[in-house]
Amino acid sequence: MTSTARLNIRLPDEDLRELEAIRERTGHQSLSDVVREAIYHYLHDEVATWNGEKIQAIVPAALAEDVEMFIASGDATDISQAVTLALTGWVEDRKQYYLEGKEALRQKVTEAAEERGTRKGMARTASRMRVQ
Repeated sequence: MTSTARLNIRLPDEDLRELEAIRERTGHQSLSDVVREAIYHYLHDEVATWNGEKIQAIVPAALAEDVEMFIASGDATDISQAVTLALTGWVEDRKQYYLEGKEALRQKVTEAAEERGTRKGMARTASRMRVQ
């Protein structure tokens, strides 16, 4: 069973006109349908920002222009999302690098130890051959 509640909200006339225009464009039956959908999208699209921290950064103007261009082309909805996406990618890249780097280092150490052991074994064999 789904529980529902009735809400009464006050909105400026300008917002009501915008909601009505959205209703007409989208083919919703009522303003309530538009508001329900808006709330649904807000709750699901913005959930990542609820436990976020605000940061400030100074970036080169050319980089900021590129970010704005990608936002305009639809790759992100705003600067905050673009930065979050970029940082997520960078952090995942760093995690992968350190995980793979650590494994690669272990492999090199193992190979070096095996090679050292092989050289020592060959040196012992050579010294035995000289003695005979």
